[in-house]
Amino acid sequence: MRNLFLVSGMAQPSPRWRDAFPDGLSLTRDVAATAQTKTDIVWLGTTAPGWDSLLAAALRLFADVHAVVVSNTPNEREAMLALKVGAHGYCHAWAPPEQLREVAQVVGRGGYWIGPELMFRLIDVVNKVFPAPEELPRELSGREAEVAREVAAGRSNKEIAAFLGITERTVKAHLGAIFTKLGVRDRLQLALRLRGSGKQT
Repeated sequence: MRNLFLVSGMAQPSPRWRDAFPDGLSLTRDVAATAQTKTDIVWLGTTAPGWDSLLAAALRLFADVHAVVVSNTPNEREAMLALKVGAHGYCHAWAPPEQLREVAQVVGRGGYWIGPELMFRLIDVVNKVFPAPEELPRELSGREAEVAREVAAGRSNKEIAAFLGITERTVKAHLGAIFTKLGVRDRLQLALRLRGSGKQT
């Protein structure tokens, strides 16, 4: 997976981004347009003047890529604007390198990364709109179904681990299997799949 940070004015990749992606490129949009480099994920900082317009232009410029917007002061308004323009990810510009790599993995698979607070808020909205599923998809094992039900209820991995008496690592492993079996890429898609499907299995 190749990562490209679009440099514009004050918008520069943080040292943590460089640590996360030592092979990543940081180029201006004009240089990136002529470089003809294969890119999977385009990153852009909100400190860039008119970052939302720049993001829209970048998504037109690069075919078949996903975008991640990074912010020094993440907030819900920016996150919603980033998603509206077409980003698949929104996170803190100074997130630890391991978290930035995790963002890239989720977004690279076509999922969305918007941070836990906003994700749980959106799942809460889904829970209010759709009824709780009475039955879960048959593809899931008993334990996977338990984990999936707790995710759809808006619980964090830590809360699920404590509730089910398992480790967070085990919760993550179950989530990976659930995502694969149900063809979803993130927690929000899982919640929508379960809540929206009702009794369909």
